[in-house]
Order: sequence, then structure tokens, then C-alpha cells
Amino acid sequence: MKDISYFALTAACLFVVIPIWVSYRQNLGISKEIAFSSIRALIQMILIGYLITFIFSVETWEMLIFIILIMVLIAGKTCARRGARFSNAFIVSVVAILGSEAASVLLWLTFDIVDFKARYIIPMSGIIIGGAMTVASLTFDRMLSEFEATKDLIMAKLALGASPRQSCQELIEKTIKAALIPNIEVMKTVGLIHMPGMMTGAIIAGASPIVAVKYQLVILFSNMASACITAIFTSFLSYPAFFKQKMF
Repeated sequence: MKDISYFALTAACLFVVIPIWVSYRQNLGISKEIAFSSIRALIQMILIGYLITFIFSVETWEMLIFIILIMVLIAGKTCARRGARFSNAFIVSVVAILGSEAASVLLWLTFDIVDFKARYIIPMSGIIIGGAMTVASLTFDRMLSEFEATKDLIMAKLALGASPRQSCQELIEKTIKAALIPNIEVMKTVGLIHMPGMMTGAIIAGASPIVAVKYQLVILFSNMASACITAIFTSFLSYPAFFKQKMF
């Protein structure tokens, strides 16, 4: 594979200045967040570049599970910032993401799709955990916005004798649907507009296109299923906070 010069890499990094400038000019209030996220991504990728050899050399299942748990905890911490108004956001995020990750790995191992080795499990788990993290963050964000828009209606349902679960049913349904929109849209356009990274990387590395497509389908369907699991878990574990934290 052709190497990328440091000059070209710097140009690509500076490309992110455009959305930062647009955010600043339009007073969107996200310029600092974009800048911070970009710098953080740069540092993290440099570090992982040096650590990847060690990570892929892991042979013991205990160490592999430990690495996955660290990834889940970091993802949960990231989601918890988005759901800061929920006192149990971190726990909910970890449970939801861990549940989706466990279901995916169980599927892969049950049907012997991959070996339980770091060089296979870690990259594939990274895709699943990353996708679940995004869905959990979207779920928190949408739940809060839906709650603010419909809390008078929820109070009316409660006054008429509905349970907290019944009063939040519509809110939960809208939240789950909204959180899954990115995954659904990707599924609709995969191969036509969206070219999956795993498949493309495997083909570039010399793998058979058919084999690459099979692995990409496994990841695609696993990611969709894990997104559903995460959205459902996050919604059902979060809505009681509306009544316990006196958010009305």
C-alpha cells in the first residue's frame, strides 16, 4: 500500500479547520468541541499505532476480555457525558454497550466466524462498540428532547392513571426510531453510496472480494442488531429517571 507523506497527512488534518471556521462564523457553538475531538483523535491514533502490535499479540482470553471491557468502559464514559442529566447514564451506557457486544461476539464464536484471537476480535469489537456508543449517545440526546417537548402530555397521562411505563411509551418509540436512523440509512445505501471500510480494506489487502463481502455482511448485520439492542436497553433503563430525579 502506498505510504502517505507527512505533508499530505498535515494537509488532511488541516482540512478539519473548515468545519471549525464555519461553526465559529455561524455561532453554532461546536467549534471547540470539533477542535478538541480532532486533537484527541490524532493523539489516540498515534498511541494506538504504537500499541497495536502488543494488542494483536494478546493470546490469553482473560487479557482479551480485559481489553474489551476497557473499550466498553471508555465508550460508556463518553456516552455518559451526553446523558449527563441522567444520574445513572454511565451504568446504563455500559450495560447497553456490553450487552450488544456480548451478543455479537457470541454469534461470531457460536458459528465459528472468527477465532477468539485479538487480531480478529478487537477490530471487529471496535466497530460494534463504536456503533453502540453512537446509538447510546443519540438515545440519551433524543430522550431528553422528546421529554422536554412532551412532559405536559406525560403528566396528563399519569393523572389519568397511566403507569410511568405507559406514559412514556410514545417517547420511547420515537427515541428508538430516531437513534436507529443512521444505521438504517447506511443499510439502505451500502455498496451504492456507502463503501464499507472493512470490505474495502480486505480487498486492498488482497482478500477475495467474495470473502470480503461475507465478512462485511457479518459486521453490517451485527452492527445493526447491536444498535437495536443498545437503543432498547438505553431507553428502557433511562426513562425511570424522569420520575426518580424530579425532572418535571
